[in-house]
Amino acid sequence: MTRRAAAPPLAVAVVVAGLLAGGCGGGGLGLARQACSHVDLSLRLYERSLHEASKQAAADQYRATVQLQDALQLAAQANSADPQYNPLMTTLQEIGRIGEGHLVVALRASCNLANSTNPQPPVITSTVPGQPSVPTPSTLPGQ
Repeated sequence: MTRRAAAPPLAVAVVVAGLLAGGCGGGGLGLARQACSHVDLSLRLYERSLHEASKQAAADQYRATVQLQDALQLAAQANSADPQYNPLMTTLQEIGRIGEGHLVVALRASCNLANSTNPQPPVITSTVPGQPSVPTPSTLPGQ
């Protein structure tokens, strides 16, 4: 039988401190704001790519996508801490299926929530082409 070496106390302390720090700083709000800093950079890169030559545009669009992937990790953690950030996480999850250009409105709305001084969940209509908006009571079946 082999014995496993115990984890060095310093390594354990660093991991525990990291976990505790992750729960501080506003919890979901702090994480959502970090995610939105990546979203903001991504949107700036994306917008710039629309006015550039194809080679530079492709490079900026790739960099924009990388920023959104980084944002998704933080948004998922924010959603775990506070479910009101689910729209941000869910929108970021759509990047693989839907181009960034179709998600700009939803990303901005979700980040406006995170960056506001009094966050309230946003009402986000569908940004998917051809999909209906959020139904109103008069448009629900049986109404």
